[in-house]
Amino acid sequence: MKIDLKKDYHAHILPGCDHGSDSVRTSLGQLELAKSAGIETICATPHFYPNNESVKSFLERRARTFEELREAAADDDPVVLLGAEVLICDGMERLTDLTKLCLEGTNELLLEMPFYEWPSNIWDTVFELNDIDELQIVIAHADRYPVKDIEILIKEGIPLQLNAVSLMNVFKRGKYLSWIDGGYVSYLGSDIHGLGEEYRYFEKCAHLLERRYGKRENA
Repeated sequence: MKIDLKKDYHAHILPGCDHGSDSVRTSLGQLELAKSAGIETICATPHFYPNNESVKSFLERRARTFEELREAAADDDPVVLLGAEVLICDGMERLTDLTKLCLEGTNELLLEMPFYEWPSNIWDTVFELNDIDELQIVIAHADRYPVKDIEILIKEGIPLQLNAVSLMNVFKRGKYLSWIDGGYVSYLGSDIHGLGEEYRYFEKCAHLLERRYGKRENA
């Protein structure tokens, strides 16, 4: 297993940046919950909708809200890396500055797919993005989409991110574990928005995977 169980790859913790955390106070509460769950690194992935705003506007908003959080956070809080959850749209491969939406320090672009049947133009865009040498697309919360579609992406070598809560579903857990066994899942995320149970699920999921694959520090 190649998943880092101390890293939350998908979280909405920047105060007021999207419909996730609504305030610095909420964000600090999220950091405290993450720390209690044993998480050391959180990837802040606010939503970016290419049809609604420019990359420049998004980056400015993200930087501003991150600074608010950074100034209030404690020294022993989890490290926060900046990224984005990017909603796919037709022709997105031509978007200027697309690489600036990648997770800080990587070439990884967290890609959100539509929650309706994917038309041919969206499939074309996925394949075009996957062919860009400067990018490595990662499918956000792959557990939310039809298995048949995800398995097409697996055959293309596109890595997946699962939400931790998905492994709490005993009826679907076997499929997700088979993806992890096959090395297709690279990341686990809380997808936390407010102050819910996401980090409790993350901790439970980490323990489940530890029992299956080994200790957390060896993940």
